[in-house]
Amino acid sequence: MTLLVKMDESDFQDYITDKEKRYAETLSSHTYEIAEDPKIRAKNLLDGYLANGFKTSYHEFYKIVHEKEICGYVWLKIEDEKRSAFLYEIYLFDRYRAKGIGTQVMSEIEEILQERDILYFKLHVFGTNQKAMRLYEALDFKIAGINMYKRLHE
Repeated sequence: MTLLVKMDESDFQDYITDKEKRYAETLSSHTYEIAEDPKIRAKNLLDGYLANGFKTSYHEFYKIVHEKEICGYVWLKIEDEKRSAFLYEIYLFDRYRAKGIGTQVMSEIEEILQERDILYFKLHVFGTNQKAMRLYEALDFKIAGINMYKRLHE
């Protein structure tokens, strides 16, 4: 069953607006330094990743559609000449989680990458996201590095 549907530019505008908000929330709970406002930082980082927005080279955006409803998003960077792909985001709306959809989507992404002869499929996951870590480990992803922090005082 195909779950991934390529976004068009209109879909992307809706997605990136939602992504900025969610990314700001993530940064506010996972940034361990004094930094600019999370909303500003999220926008600046996304603008840096996507210098040409929807048309940024190598970046691909998908809607996850299940039973004719949009239930999430996928953002990939695929560099065919390097035979490498990076998963910037797989996001499922809360009501669609823990139903096997994420696993199906990851399998579908792998099929797309294998068809394009991609050798390495990489991603980042926050250490606090234990559910995602278990999913990725079950899908045979290996840990490439670990960032750690220690708070020295309140």
